[in-house]
Amino acid sequence: MNKLSFASLGLLWCPLAALAAEGDHGGGPLQIDLGLQLWVVLTFVVMMGLLAKLAFKPIADALEKRGATIKSQLDEAEKSRADAKKLMENYQAQIAEARAEAGKILDEARVLSEKVRKELVDKANAESAALVQRAQEEIVRQKEKGVQELKDTVANLSVQIASRVIEREVNEATHRQLVDGLIKDLANIRKA
Repeated sequence: MNKLSFASLGLLWCPLAALAAEGDHGGGPLQIDLGLQLWVVLTFVVMMGLLAKLAFKPIADALEKRGATIKSQLDEAEKSRADAKKLMENYQAQIAEARAEAGKILDEARVLSEKVRKELVDKANAESAALVQRAQEEIVRQKEKGVQELKDTVANLSVQIASRVIEREVNEATHRQLVDGLIKDLANIRKA
């Protein structure tokens, strides 16, 4: 038997022994029947023995098993909490990394857009400079062409005037030489 059974027997046996020691003092309401008390104690001891053998151990085992289950569930809950905390930290780290990456991409986009803007401005400036250069060259060509046309016109007019003046004494080749000489003289005067 275990300690609980002996303690229970001791608690029951002490009052019974005290009453029996007083003896038989009459037939009052507190009269103790020693035979009945003996059977009660014996029944109690047998029941305690049966309970100790059949019930206490399975109950203790069930309580121990339940305690182990609760402990393992607490351990699993703690592990799950630690895993959840770790996942949260990983998630927060990924968010921070994504934010840093987004900032980096935005910075790169700003730099690239500034570079593209500068290239476009430089290209537009170069094209406008080339366009101005071509326009100036075209103006010079048109001016030279106009001067040449003016020379040709002056030469033709000079020939016509000279032929009227000379009245056909000079042929066209001579007229041409006279006009070319006049044009050269005009060009020399203009350069000077």
